[in-house]
Amino acid sequence: MDPRIPPVDQQDLVRIRRQLHAYPELGWELPMTSALVREELDKAGIPYEADKYGENTVVATINPEKTGFTIGLRADMDALPITENNQDKPYRSRHEGIMHACGHDAHTAMMIGTARALWSIRDQLSCRVRILFQPCEEGRPSGARIMCEHGVMDDIDCIVMCHVNCIDKTHVISSNPGTTNATSVAWKITLGGRAVHVASPHMGVDALAAGVKVYNGIQTLVSREVDPFDTCVLAVCCLNAGTTVATNADECVLRGSIRCVRDETMAWARARLEKLTRSVAEETGVTWSLDWSGDPLPSAHNDPALYEAFTASARKVVGEERVILLPPSPGGEDFAYYEQLKPGLLFGLGMRNEEKGACHPAHTKDWDIDEDGLETGVKVFVQFVLDYMDHGR
Repeated sequence: MDPRIPPVDQQDLVRIRRQLHAYPELGWELPMTSALVREELDKAGIPYEADKYGENTVVATINPEKTGFTIGLRADMDALPITENNQDKPYRSRHEGIMHACGHDAHTAMMIGTARALWSIRDQLSCRVRILFQPCEEGRPSGARIMCEHGVMDDIDCIVMCHVNCIDKTHVISSNPGTTNATSVAWKITLGGRAVHVASPHMGVDALAAGVKVYNGIQTLVSREVDPFDTCVLAVCCLNAGTTVATNADECVLRGSIRCVRDETMAWARARLEKLTRSVAEETGVTWSLDWSGDPLPSAHNDPALYEAFTASARKVVGEERVILLPPSPGGEDFAYYEQLKPGLLFGLGMRNEEKGACHPAHTKDWDIDEDGLETGVKVFVQFVLDYMDHGR
């Protein structure tokens, strides 16, 4: 362990993480979350800008005068619209229907701890560090995109983020020198029919029957038309139609998402879904519309040189055997917007511990983490800054 890394208050990291977990907020509406971040930065005397790069954004700066080289560190802060099941946890969500089920509470707590640690050794740092607390990673418009549009990356030379997981054991660090996350977009198909009495189906147009055709058609698109060595997920997540057993459905709405590792595959999948929907509509006589959540989220790619430098730092903290290769994920990550502007790196931090119940998938009601990993995350961030701070010279 590098002797320059200051002591990290693990108990305080747990306190902050549990407070965030108990009071989760969604999207851009993060008044309590951003207030907690500002309060903790104020207590440490760390300067920051609030709301400059979008509502409820907070950007702290270590060594603002050292403009020769700037490292960016990012934490996302928003939660998910999920009802938590962890009844035995004293820090269970107090906001019904909202839960930190993806670890952003841990990300924020670790970044507060990182800011404190770097601030305490700021005189030893030869660079500037910009620490981004970002809203709305899970929703749209993307927090990363909006912060970039407001110029947050203008004076940042490279940027690093952590995403915790309950796949790898606690303290295991994972990363790779290429693609980390897929391009993604959500979609909504609306099919319009004509309702008639169930005894006279030939007099109407059954939107539900058309919806089933679209659903079944989607199931064969990927399996029959995508290279098996490529990655494409085309998922139907919701199908809603009809209100009574006495008439056929006059409307059917399907919702889902597309996830692709390659941007070219995403373009194909979007066009193919539209072609399928139009074909079914023409065959069955329904009206149709296909709406997108916006432009696809870009795929995320680690900078290879940054990867080599980061993994060398990570090994100093957790050891050679605990630094592993991160496989690309079909999940989206809006960190990609930062990476479109400057070299970036995403790394994973394992927090799996079956004895503590930290073994459930993200985005589920039973998600929890092994908080022992929080201190590790802070030390890895600090070690990287110490090792990479002279890169710009």
